Amino acid sequence: MIDNRQEAMALLKAMEAAAPIPATATGALIRQLKEQGINLHRHRDLAIKKVFYAGDGGGIMCDVTPQSLADSPIVVSLTHLRVSHKHPLGVSIRQYQKIRVERLSQANSFGATGTTLSPRR
Repeated sequence: MIDNRQEAMALLKAMEAAAPIPATATGALIRQLKEQGINLHRHRDLAIKKVFYAGDGGGIMCDVTPQSLADSPIVVSLTHLRVSHKHPLGVSIRQYQKIRVERLSQANSFGATGTTLSPRR
């Protein structure tokens, strides 16, 4: 099991109440979007407008579609976004991301398939 479902649901509800939440994309997300023909500047401010839970496999997903890209919705895992530690949910979000990335990395090392980020050091 990757997520503690109860903790993930609590964070999801807090994020829904706090939306929109300012965020920026990780380098991995920017590269992935570029491969899909969506150019997003590294320092472009995004807003987490909607969140939903995609199960243990997907975790907390975020709609960060900029108005200028409304034709190409961008819905990504919370692990691909950075939220300032100064935001009221910043510490909770980073804790969720850290634990989720570590558990995904462990699951992959035990033979699970898929792609994940490396834990932040």
